[in-house]
Amino acid sequence: WGIDFANHPRGGVTGVVPQVEAADRQVFLLQRKSTPVGRGLGKTTGWTHRMSLAKRGVQMMNGLEYTKIDDQGLHISMDGIPQVLEVDTVIICAGQLPKRDLYDQLSDSGIDTSLIGGAFEASELDAKAAINQASYLAAAI
Repeated sequence: WGIDFANHPRGGVTGVVPQVEAADRQVFLLQRKSTPVGRGLGKTTGWTHRMSLAKRGVQMMNGLEYTKIDDQGLHISMDGIPQVLEVDTVIICAGQLPKRDLYDQLSDSGIDTSLIGGAFEASELDAKAAINQASYLAAAI
């Protein structure tokens, strides 16, 4: 079965070469906090997720201020320096305090929008439900 009990290859299985598929689009993972993305996760969980995302080409940026979204893309400011990310899809994961101003503005303008996770229901932290909602939304996009 190819099991290596010395556990030299990853997972202890010989002959297995990780197959990392590149994303078919450019993906940004952004956060307002200045701490590294995923820092609040478990000791082994955060770095493994960051490494997996990096191998897929996800660009992670932290310590940002979100300014606006328009036809040019997502306007952000990093260390006081404004920049525009040319994006066609924005998924906002904004924690457990709902801030629906942008959602209401986009929805009222007739733009197809979705609300998930803590922005949808902030009364109780439910990561499993938020991940489920995000998975279905991502599949639909």
